[in-house]
Amino acid sequence: MKIVKNGAGPAPSPKEHLVIRSVRKHEERNALFGAGFTLIEMLVVIAVIGILSSVLLAGVPLIKERAKDTRIIQELNQVRSVAEALYDGDYDALENLPKPFESIAGSELRLLAEDIFAQGGELNVRKTLDGTNFIAYSPLNSRVGPSENPEIEYFCVDSSGRAIRTTSDLTFLSRCP
Repeated sequence: MKIVKNGAGPAPSPKEHLVIRSVRKHEERNALFGAGFTLIEMLVVIAVIGILSSVLLAGVPLIKERAKDTRIIQELNQVRSVAEALYDGDYDALENLPKPFESIAGSELRLLAEDIFAQGGELNVRKTLDGTNFIAYSPLNSRVGPSENPEIEYFCVDSSGRAIRTTSDLTFLSRCP
């Protein structure tokens, strides 16, 4: 069968017309989308995506740990704000707070302590001997130093407005180092 364009020549039969239409559609589709991918190319793309996703997913636990540390830091800053607002420079009442803070019904400090605990921390609040200053701190989830002997890292806030990450032992301090 010889196809002649512009209407010159005999008209194609219905069967030939379907073949011509199918060929034209195939040519149009190839012009739009190109020749397509081979099976090998698709497998290579899938392998590359798999390798990249495994590299990214390896860092997810570290990202979660740092997010929890950030939340603990935010909550400790809130503890400082609440203590300053509630006790207005007279922090003797902080010494009488029960530990854990669960028995302080409806208290903002209790809610903050619960949230710090939920993130893997522990709220520690102490006042100075004269009752005019306080220190609040919590251990963070991240560790510092070599993996065989990592040090615990703490975040500390005090009534002077100081807020710091430290590995110092805060047990006997009345202010952040």
